[in-house]
Amino acid sequence: MLEATKESADVTSGIFLVNGLPTSILFDSRANYSFVSHRFGGKLALPIEKLDNAFVVEVASGKFIPVSDRIKNIVIDLNENKLHEELLPIELTGFDIVLKMDSLSANDAEIICRKKIVRVVVVVVKGGGGDG
Repeated sequence: MLEATKESADVTSGIFLVNGLPTSILFDSRANYSFVSHRFGGKLALPIEKLDNAFVVEVASGKFIPVSDRIKNIVIDLNENKLHEELLPIELTGFDIVLKMDSLSANDAEIICRKKIVRVVVVVVKGGGGDG
């Protein structure tokens, strides 16, 4: 599963800070949800909340996994651009976090599949000088 994912044209990966911790992240344009591994989720020391409606997801290996929890207030630092995420803890191998495309597009970031990079648009806001 992991090797096929690494070679796929729809994904890229990298190491970024998540709540201050170096984290292996897979950016997957095909993913419908964003996930965090149980192992890494425990390192975040954030509360785990029950979902109102549990559901089942199919992972790349074809396995079906029940999802009933979420972790909020996760901050992903993509080169000084902060993404605030809510992730679903599941058993992951090879990566600490899998981010869906919607997480990126909502934050003006995109996967450039051919080059295997994630590009974040930086918005510069100039402070108002005031009237005097």
